[in-house]
Amino acid sequence: MNKKTRKIIIMCCAVGIGIGIGWVGKTNVMNQDEQVLSVKEVRGGGYTFINPLLECELPGGLYGGSELVFLQNKLQTFVDEKINKKDATHISIYFRDLNNGPWFGINEASDFSPASLLKVPVMMAYFKKAETDSAFLSKEISFTPGSVLPQTIIPHETDLVPGKSYTVIQYIERMIINSDNQALTILEEHIPNELIDKITIDLGIETADASTSENYMSVKSYASLFRMLFNGSYLNKEYSEKALSILSKVTYDKGLVAGVPPHISVAHKFGERELLGGVKQLHDCGIVYYPNRPYLLCVMTRGSTFEMLNVIIKSISQTIFETTKQYYVKK
Repeated sequence: MNKKTRKIIIMCCAVGIGIGIGWVGKTNVMNQDEQVLSVKEVRGGGYTFINPLLECELPGGLYGGSELVFLQNKLQTFVDEKINKKDATHISIYFRDLNNGPWFGINEASDFSPASLLKVPVMMAYFKKAETDSAFLSKEISFTPGSVLPQTIIPHETDLVPGKSYTVIQYIERMIINSDNQALTILEEHIPNELIDKITIDLGIETADASTSENYMSVKSYASLFRMLFNGSYLNKEYSEKALSILSKVTYDKGLVAGVPPHISVAHKFGERELLGGVKQLHDCGIVYYPNRPYLLCVMTRGSTFEMLNVIIKSISQTIFETTKQYYVKK
């Protein structure tokens, strides 16, 4: 790679993820050539003459400073304790400072069943279509009950009324805010599957097919959905804002939300699934809008009870929030 090419890549990553900028100005970076050679790019494709850059990312291990390393070590100790006590069998964490890009992961490559987390790509597929046909979201669809996946965490609102018509945006809001599987079924029936799959394919996320196992998505790969919504790099600005606004109204108030004060906005989506043998999976992923210091946090867990997994996610969220407060709130 020549010097000019290296400079171009470094510049693009510096804008998106703040190469080498620490939480408080301290850095712990690897050799610059190693950073560039192992940079990961995700490009949009689908054009003849251009190949839009959706994001670029340096490898794990590029920490923002000693505070971030301290946080990772503290959470690693917490994870080890919970696994040893059998409060959970697997815990994965992905954290990213959205101001300047340093991140860390704990078991971030481990695969889980994404469950209701996949409702976010469905929403994004509809909003992508709406970019060229805004009236599409106002289209009315009559609700006809069908078979849906069972839910342990039941939507807060009453069920959709058979025979009543709802607009597409109303179905989207119910699907996300209440994690309503009835709304999900309707939406999946009224848009081609390839448009939903295109979201994950474009973003380089694992896409399931008939032969895919239940556990196929990692916390790190899923987190990229929220990164691109935050950066407005896949949907346009209007629909990126709309998507995150809807995600900030999710009624599920355990997990990430329970770990931060009530006045802090959290745009997130949770997912839950019970597999054979009574194995429970509970995940929560989203953006915590700490004032002037937003961060992305995704946690995926596996264990025997949803109650304990909720407590674990809450504790992780609280630890990160309190650490952020310790270093950024002026005394």
